[in-house]
Amino acid sequence: MSEFEANLRDIRFNLFDFLDVKGLTESEVYADYDEEMFNDILLVSLDQATNLLAPLNASGDATGLTFEDGRVKMPPGWKEAYDTYCAAGWNGGTVPMELGGQGLPRSVYAGSQEMFISANTSFLFMPGLTAAALDILVAFGTGDQKAKYLERMMSGEWSGTMCLTEPSAGTAVPDLRSSATPIEGREGFYHIKGQKIFISAGDHDLTDNIVHMVLARVGDDEGVSLFIVPRMREDAEGNLTFNDVTTVGIEEKLGIHCSPTCSLSFGDEGDCEGWLVGERAKGLKCMFIMMNEARIAVGVQAVGLASTAYLKALSYAKERIQGVRIEDIRKRDAQRVAIIEHPDVRRNLMYMKSVSEGTRAICIYAAYCDDQRHIAADDKAAKRWVHQLEILTPLVKAWCSDEAFKVAELGIQVFGGYGYIREYGMEQILRDAKIASIYEGTNGVQALDLLGRKMAKGGGVMLMTMLNEVNKYIGAAKEEHFFYGEIQALAKARDAVASTAMEFAKRGMKGDIAYSALHATPFLQMFGDLVVGWLLLRHAERARTLYEARLRTRDVDDHDEDFGKVLEDDDEARYLHGKIASAHFFVHQILPRVQARKASIRSEDRSALTVVL
Repeated sequence: MSEFEANLRDIRFNLFDFLDVKGLTESEVYADYDEEMFNDILLVSLDQATNLLAPLNASGDATGLTFEDGRVKMPPGWKEAYDTYCAAGWNGGTVPMELGGQGLPRSVYAGSQEMFISANTSFLFMPGLTAAALDILVAFGTGDQKAKYLERMMSGEWSGTMCLTEPSAGTAVPDLRSSATPIEGREGFYHIKGQKIFISAGDHDLTDNIVHMVLARVGDDEGVSLFIVPRMREDAEGNLTFNDVTTVGIEEKLGIHCSPTCSLSFGDEGDCEGWLVGERAKGLKCMFIMMNEARIAVGVQAVGLASTAYLKALSYAKERIQGVRIEDIRKRDAQRVAIIEHPDVRRNLMYMKSVSEGTRAICIYAAYCDDQRHIAADDKAAKRWVHQLEILTPLVKAWCSDEAFKVAELGIQVFGGYGYIREYGMEQILRDAKIASIYEGTNGVQALDLLGRKMAKGGGVMLMTMLNEVNKYIGAAKEEHFFYGEIQALAKARDAVASTAMEFAKRGMKGDIAYSALHATPFLQMFGDLVVGWLLLRHAERARTLYEARLRTRDVDDHDEDFGKVLEDDDEARYLHGKIASAHFFVHQILPRVQARKASIRSEDRSALTVVL
């Protein structure tokens, strides 16, 4: 079996060949970078992913965590890897340089993080949650809060978490019961009391302190507030003392076995202190910054796992000798071939390839929208990117995580019986991938967010902004366009999404909310198919230009006898040829399900609502 691989070439294609991230460096925001530096960052990421994190993945999954004397202990080697990772500055990757961070564009950071996540998904929870907490402090922290926490968290001395979920509340965050009581004589400080569950990176021995971002309610406030609640607080002399944050236990999970998912109790002894972040009773506003960026991060997690599953399955399919070519099935002495020669295996591999590339395309594009809004020349230009980012966020989280799980499942299928055996690593990918559709708001919640908030806001302006981007591409295509047939298929998918969205709006005006909610998830899936199809076709168009230029340097074309040899010995030509094939496969084999989902939504079938279960 092959060692760890990451699809660095496709990451680079997204960033440099398709999106021209180099252009970001022309703005003051990213002026300290250039394309060479971005490439160097990706190479360092690949090196550390390969040599630092990947070797700990399988052993960590097998060893798991231990819980002793109320503390979580990580497996051997993880502390050293964490220190090395933090020393490279990854925790502060997107924190502005003026605050001591790296100030990276989020699109480049997403490409970098994909490689880390694909190497060792569980490891990234500690720095990943720290980065999310840093985003809160950058956006809403006071000068004193930034001075106290930013440097220590970016260096890895301290880590961070987000604490929302409670046993009684779950996804319904406003129903939480954790309380905050003002401390007399200490403005902004509160006694915190309550319980939180499913807290990723909630406790571990990688850092001296863990800084929790905790939602709690002050008195009878209608809204909840957000607080900085460190596990250890500093006394007057700067020494760390216990802040009455108790780890009740760790969750035994299907996957991500080395991600310390904990139940935490705050204020059991009445001595837990928190520091208000942002405005009182406006904590959800603060937390949504963290949650939306976490949802993009979940999409990146899906990309990493889907890509790894595909690359491992591809390598195995080339090595595993079994059976004969279908054309030789009746020949008694037919040569045995690698399973990649079998049409059904190739179909599975192409699904995995096109979808893993599609998840990467939509994730990096969403991150690029975030970059563009920061450098936009005016409010109008910024809104174009913000509206796309808003509508893409639930798609990135839900579509990518659902499809990544499917890719992992197909990867096991390609391996056959060996895929079901632990030593080959495919079943771990499947287990690690499943959580992505559940946390940070289940995918059903993402669908309701898309349908109920994003599409309805501002009279549908976000929806129209996104559809207009697709329309511009479709409208520019002429009949002589190489991909004209595929673009017409994309147009039909666009029409299906647009008409279905209008029907939802009409139902909303009639008060038929339950039926719309029943079909919110299929609508998100068809919208995701449309956007990914749009991106992959644009990728294919760019790839074809580069591909033809590549063939010209070899003085051949697609019809020459030497064409096959070119694809055998030219990695770049083979990669570009594969990009074109991915778009063809997605449009013809996956995009048609948009029409099926439209038909199911229009069916008026209410059996799920009316059946007695």
